[in-house]
Amino acid sequence: MLANELAASGSNAKESSFDVAMNCPMDNIDVQLSLADANDPGSSNGQLAPAPGATAGGVQVQLLRGGQPVQFGQAWSHGGSSKGQQAIPFSARYLRTPDPLVPGSVKGEAVLTANYR
Repeated sequence: MLANELAASGSNAKESSFDVAMNCPMDNIDVQLSLADANDPGSSNGQLAPAPGATAGGVQVQLLRGGQPVQFGQAWSHGGSSKGQQAIPFSARYLRTPDPLVPGSVKGEAVLTANYR
């Protein structure tokens, strides 16, 4: 990525979609999902704190669901479960922070929790 793609604080670039595979043990159970930052559990802003091994500065990974930034710690309904494998769609993008840009690797880790009701 080029520095000019993230020229100003708050700018974002390189959004990429991905699915998280979930294997549900039961049918027709309401599933509530939530995300948390594995390296900053108290964070709620959808921006992943740098994970071990990250060397870049001034940029973080931002997670999105349905095109909107995820709010860590806030559960949402995934609907009724279907027994077996399910795909949960997300996307991620680079987000410029106010810190100076430093070249390197950008890494973040999230925890997805499923509550069956």
